[in-house]
Amino acid sequence: MLAEERRLKLIEWTRSEGRLDATNAASKLSVAVETVRRDLDILQRRGVVRRVHGGAISLERYSKEYTIPERYDRNPREKQALADLAAAYIPKEGCIFVDGGTTTECLAPHLRDRPNLLVVTNSITLAHKISGTSTKVKILGGQIRPATLSSVGAKTVADLSELNAVASFIGTNGISIQGGVTAFDTDEAMVKKTMMKNSIERFLLADAGKFGSSYPARFANFGDFDRLVTNVTTHEEFIDAFTNAGVEIALA
Repeated sequence: MLAEERRLKLIEWTRSEGRLDATNAASKLSVAVETVRRDLDILQRRGVVRRVHGGAISLERYSKEYTIPERYDRNPREKQALADLAAAYIPKEGCIFVDGGTTTECLAPHLRDRPNLLVVTNSITLAHKISGTSTKVKILGGQIRPATLSSVGAKTVADLSELNAVASFIGTNGISIQGGVTAFDTDEAMVKKTMMKNSIERFLLADAGKFGSSYPARFANFGDFDRLVTNVTTHEEFIDAFTNAGVEIALA
């Protein structure tokens, strides 16, 4: 394989996965890790990727907000697997907050027909999926963001401020060592912050593809959560960072 063909492969893998591990890439390409690292240095100078410890991440992850169809297509099996694991932490009764997003939406099958549970959410799609069952559902008021089909803004935060929950299940756009836990939109970030503030236990649901990227609105540090629910493929440096911050890890 020619050098440029190899670099095109690296670009493709980085864009599709969000993050590229240099050692794994070297194994797939049957070249030395040093060769991959040199390729990544070249691609960084070209402005295609950003070098990070152990590999690289796609620069697209720093500016692009995915559409609803694109979100559904990104790591659907991984998202459902971690939602299935997170379901074990849903209380049998009381109030819970469920954040908007395609990852937390995967909790829907586990929230149906729970008569002693009140689900408070800002997600139109999640509310639709569990309405009509014995589960009590409260959808928060506010302005709907077309990019996420979730309510945001002052009204949403005001509604949340009057409520308390046993647990909150929070999603994110990106997680980075330097940037913390981030969202694309500041109004959505404020909703997440309020859900976390008014809940006893806080769960972060993030598939492996969310790690290594950063977005404008930082809404939490690693230690602000009680438990991280993620995939076994999540890079060790992030698992260690959350563990060192006192967060319990659940791997799907």
